[in-house]
Order: sequence, then C-alpha cells, then structure tokens
Amino acid sequence: MLSAQQGMPSSERKCSTCERTYTEGLEYCPFDGSALTVPGKPAAQAVAGTYAVGQTVADKYAILGPPIIGRHTAVYRARDTQANRVVALKVVLSEHKASKSINTRFQNEGYLLSALAHPHIVSIYDFGITHEQTQFMALKFIEGTSLSDLMKHEKRVEPKRMIVMFTQICAALEILHQKMKIHGALYPHHILLTPTGSADLVTLIDFSRSQSLGIKQVDPPELDYFGDISKGVLFASPEEMTGEAMDDRSDIYALGCVLYQALCGVAPFEGTNGVDVRNKHLSKKPIPPSTVSPGLRLPQHLDAVVMKALEKMPDKRHQTIEKFLRDLRAASAS
Repeated sequence: MLSAQQGMPSSERKCSTCERTYTEGLEYCPFDGSALTVPGKPAAQAVAGTYAVGQTVADKYAILGPPIIGRHTAVYRARDTQANRVVALKVVLSEHKASKSINTRFQNEGYLLSALAHPHIVSIYDFGITHEQTQFMALKFIEGTSLSDLMKHEKRVEPKRMIVMFTQICAALEILHQKMKIHGALYPHHILLTPTGSADLVTLIDFSRSQSLGIKQVDPPELDYFGDISKGVLFASPEEMTGEAMDDRSDIYALGCVLYQALCGVAPFEGTNGVDVRNKHLSKKPIPPSTVSPGLRLPQHLDAVVMKALEKMPDKRHQTIEKFLRDLRAASAS
C-alpha cells in the first residue's frame, strides 16, 4: 500500500478521497488523482481560482458547496436556478482552461454523455463555456456514496451484493461498448451507489478518459504516468500502462481489479509507489482471491473468473463484457 514516509508533520498531505497520506511533496494522489491537502485546511484551498459558495456560474448555476478537486477539473454541488434542481457542476480548472488537449477531452465527454441514455450512466443536462471561457457540464446529482467509500468502511463487499452491483456496471458497459467506446477509468470512486430499499442503484460517472476501441492513447504514457494513468494505477490494464491500443477488454481488466478489491479488501497489485504497482501489473500474476481471503469461503469458481479478467494478454481475458458477466453469475451460483 502506498503510504506516507516518515517526515515532519508540517509536510504531510492527505487525500480526501482514499485518505492515503504522503510526505513526498506531491500535489495529487497518485492512486485516484484527487488534490492532496494539508490536514486542517479545506480542500478548496488546494487550488486557486475555484468558485466560492454563493457564486453563480454560466448565469444560472449557484454554487452550494466546496468542490471536489481532481487533477484537471473540479466538481461542485450547485443549483440550476432556471430548472430549480440540484446538479453536479463539473468545470475545467482555471489553470488548465487554455489546454487544448484537456478541453478537447472535456468536450468529448460532454458529447458522449449526451449520446448515452442509460439508468446506470450519469445523465448530462447541459454543457458549454462560461463568460470566462471555462468549459462546464451540468450532471445529475447522485445521492449516495461511492464503491470506494463503501470499501473503506466495510473493507469487503458481500458476494451477493457484489453481483447486484456488477450486473448494473456490466449493463452500462455493454451499451458503451456497443457504441465502440471504452470507459477507460473504471475506479471504485467512479462507481456511485444509491440505496433503493434492498439493493444499490449503481451509476457510472467520469467518462473523461473514454475513447474509441482499438486506438492508442492520445498522450504518451511517459507524460501521462504521473497524471491520468496514476489516477487509477491500481486498476489500469497492462496495455494502458505501456501506451498500446485499448479496447473493451481493457475495461474488463479494470473491472477485474475492482472486483478483486471488492472481494478481498485489497487491490490485486499494491506497492511502495506507482512505478512498483505498474511493474506488477506488467509482469506479476495476482494471488487468487480465495488465497488472499481464505476465511470468506468464496464461491468455488469465482477465482477463475477474476484471474481470467486479470490476464496480461487481452486475448486471454473474457472477450466481451457479456461473457464476463455470464461467468461471474455462474460462478456465484456454484
């Protein structure tokens, strides 16, 4: 597990998303991309140029609370004063609003979400550019928590509950893959859970790294490694790490990593730093979940499903998300 090294308390920074701490002078969490903050300081102080509570954006979005700050964007709870509804307002950070690549990626996310209408994919209401030339999008505000927060508090997800969750995730990915797109950022904090009686309603968010199937990454991995790839270094496929072409099987690998952590309480590969984790993704075989958590009495064939999803070579994984879900359901029923 990546954690803080020993050092002076004044240099310690903490990730508000995963709660890891660091003393290495980093500004962003290498594992989930959230801005690191000094304990005792509000997260909003980590980045200059953010909107304050009470400000109005694009003439109609009233900011209701402090932002959740990522590497390139910030997300606010805001009220659409025209439609009279609460939204999640996502904006490009002011320091990046002149970046062509970041703005193109943001715009592409808006176009993609506008073309998707699915109960397990976050809905988009509006996107555009403010008077200050900052791109924004207004998304459905999801009540609930993230899978990351759930695992933080419960450590592991009970297998029956996990099946209900992953059935919904796979349904969303099936629609996305049919449109010849991948999600590209299947991390636990991008999987939101809303309690609905006896089950969780799952919503996938953050399609900023979505791209067409079978193309190489836009950014060279050596430039991206401490940026977007490191946001999900625990969940990135070998082909993503090496800058090769990605397809739906890359999403399946990432989902296998999430499934592994949900079952075991730890990621399939952890290490002292991001490079260590990267190298394990590329060369080390994961320990089977039943070996990591022998006391859980996992269904007999579940190991095989997880290990197949985590194969280094895409051709050895499940070839479609439908086949992954079919095997997962069969294993859970065994």
